Amino acid sequence: MLLLTTACKEPEVENFFITKENHETDIENWYNNRISSLKSENGWLNLVGLYWFEQDSNRLGRNEEFELLVDDESFPEFFGTFEKVGKQVYFNPEIDGIKIGDELITEKVLVFDPENDFSPTITYGTYRMSVLQRSDLVGLRLRNVESGLIKDFQGIDRFPVNMEWRFEARLIPYEPAKEIPISNVLGQTYPAQALGKVSFGYQGRVYSLDALEEGDQLFLIFADGTSGAETYGGGRYLYTQKADENGIVILDFNKAFNPPCVFTPFATCPLPPRQNILELAIEAGEKNWGK
Repeated sequence: MLLLTTACKEPEVENFFITKENHETDIENWYNNRISSLKSENGWLNLVGLYWFEQDSNRLGRNEEFELLVDDESFPEFFGTFEKVGKQVYFNPEIDGIKIGDELITEKVLVFDPENDFSPTITYGTYRMSVLQRSDLVGLRLRNVESGLIKDFQGIDRFPVNMEWRFEARLIPYEPAKEIPISNVLGQTYPAQALGKVSFGYQGRVYSLDALEEGDQLFLIFADGTSGAETYGGGRYLYTQKADENGIVILDFNKAFNPPCVFTPFATCPLPPRQNILELAIEAGEKNWGK
């Protein structure tokens, strides 16, 4: 699944004439929602761990002999054990106070079933955790909703808002949809469905990006001439509404945003496919952040 954060997505809006002023307002509203999403309980700033299950029984805690070692003095010495049984994962708690939803967990319970899209959030104090799968890897994502990164976060540097980087592009559909390989930062490659390519013109040249379908939107993973300099070397992302009845797509690079891997080492970001590396410096959207 490619879904990253709904706050980066384009809202459903009526068509209206875009002026410089209402365009800037639109971008600022989008950016404010983006920051709120990053800071939210399901945002990327509170991630404190990502642990892959390398065997069937995996103990979680601060004990250095455990399979899943948490380097946090506030975390329990022995939290519990995650057991892989076929494709499913069960959790057996070792301490009191652990919940799933409003229910206290006192015995072994199912916490991951990919065939039924089941992966509830386990809570304990300020900690949140859930089991995830990336290709053939299964593991645990750990959050602390009072992470120091959230408290210290001051926003993201951006290029100045500029309507020059807002295009009425055209979607050239693939019929049928084309399967393209997408790689991620773990070195895994998996197939994704491209609905078509979004084509736009700039300074006498035509550029295009393969567009993936994500719900009712198009998702673009791209790199450009700023990648590795002003912007993140692993590319940036952009959502847009699907094409209208005339095949027109509004492509606004002022809403280009950083992958989660910019903010945390505990994310599994997809990287731009080769055909989405543009010979063009897109001086719009978010710049790189931190180290």
